[in-house]
Amino acid sequence: MSQNHESLAKKKRKNGFDYTQVLRGSRSCIFEQRLWGILIAYEVFIIRISPKRKILGKWIKEKELFPCNEAFGYTAWTYWTHEQAFVKYRKLEKNDNVNETKKQHVRTLTEETIIKKE
Repeated sequence: MSQNHESLAKKKRKNGFDYTQVLRGSRSCIFEQRLWGILIAYEVFIIRISPKRKILGKWIKEKELFPCNEAFGYTAWTYWTHEQAFVKYRKLEKNDNVNETKKQHVRTLTEETIIKKE
């Protein structure tokens, strides 16, 4: 399967935590969350792709997005155990309504961003 966008990094640092991808499917993935090397939780989220866009005259390639804090409860979830995270991951991989959930959430975030800017 070829892709025209940049994939999520397998490791990421955000909000003081270190994240490592432990499982990835076609629609969702699981990252473990660590603080000072200690496993804290697992984060499961729907893989979203930012569209290609032009910023200051330069084209930015499509890329997969790590969830923002506001995504939790909509397209991202935190679980204490790998088993709990895996159950959610399997549901997301099987769910045909994932795209609709993503569209609704992106619309909500866009509306919130517009409101905050005004």
